[in-house]
Amino acid sequence: MTPDLRCYGDDIHSLAELVPDFDLRSPMDVQTWYAREWQAIADTLGFAQQLAAAPRAVPTSEDRITAMTYTGLTAFEHALRAGRPGVTEAQARVQSAVIQAMTAAGLARGELWRVTADPTTLATGACYPEGNRSLRAFYPDTAPGYFGDGWPGPPPRAESACGWQTPLVLHLGTFPWVYSARLGDVGPGARWASPAMQPAIEGLHVVASLMDPATNLRQDARQVTAIYRHFAAHTAPLVARLPGFQAGRATAGQLYQRGRFLHAHQGSLHVAALDGPRGRLAASAYNYILRRFASFFAVRRATLRALATLPAEVQRRAAASADPCLRQQIEGVARAS
Repeated sequence: MTPDLRCYGDDIHSLAELVPDFDLRSPMDVQTWYAREWQAIADTLGFAQQLAAAPRAVPTSEDRITAMTYTGLTAFEHALRAGRPGVTEAQARVQSAVIQAMTAAGLARGELWRVTADPTTLATGACYPEGNRSLRAFYPDTAPGYFGDGWPGPPPRAESACGWQTPLVLHLGTFPWVYSARLGDVGPGARWASPAMQPAIEGLHVVASLMDPATNLRQDARQVTAIYRHFAAHTAPLVARLPGFQAGRATAGQLYQRGRFLHAHQGSLHVAALDGPRGRLAASAYNYILRRFASFFAVRRATLRALATLPAEVQRRAAASADPCLRQQIEGVARAS
């Protein structure tokens, strides 16, 4: 049986087509697809040089995804260490603890793409010390943005030492663009680095984990679908203003539509942007975010196709998912086998 993502909607089926399909049972396909995705991530986040210098030897076909994830995260860490710290060690320590707690809870709920929490229930209340002050370790994300209309409540159940009055919300599936209304050229999460602590590594690890078949199946795709549709609805009018790219007729430095992605002819996506009612949207951020959505569903499709070859525990977890489309697909695979 060929997995059919149309149970999530025709738009999701076409979204998955934005990146190449692959066969999870083919070591060559796996190597090619994941290498391409890590290269795209590295090109946007600025660690392509470190990734190119990393060793590419893979011990066995079963370990290919794990090995490439390790290589990609290590290259990103080397790039962070070569750059300037973006946060203090105190802030980074709290960020790391908070991300670990929120991702563990989010994975258990099947909501890892966007994680939410009452900050006063987290380590140090999601606050860190700076001099005699207590400051929030993350930005609040309550204004209407490209991922949603804001999350003003419910308010924290306890008094916050650093002024939290809303839930803490992080969009880790599109890390480092983790806030709905801060989609500039440099994703805020890329600045989560200090000499001793690298919470940015944990953020990118979530991106990598959502490309892992087992974790991908644990994510309720309804959450991803809802966020994608909000993103698509609020970016479509901005993209529609751009001309379509035509080779031989393009102007240097002009931003174009090229298929579903943006293209800066003889220019850099890192300096091009779209401006809309919900704020400035960097062209580099747009392409990266769109690709993260597409890659998630491409992995979902490939994983369902290879479901019978996955460990029994992975199959049991998927069959018990709250995601009705996933259960429907699994039942269809079972009937066909």
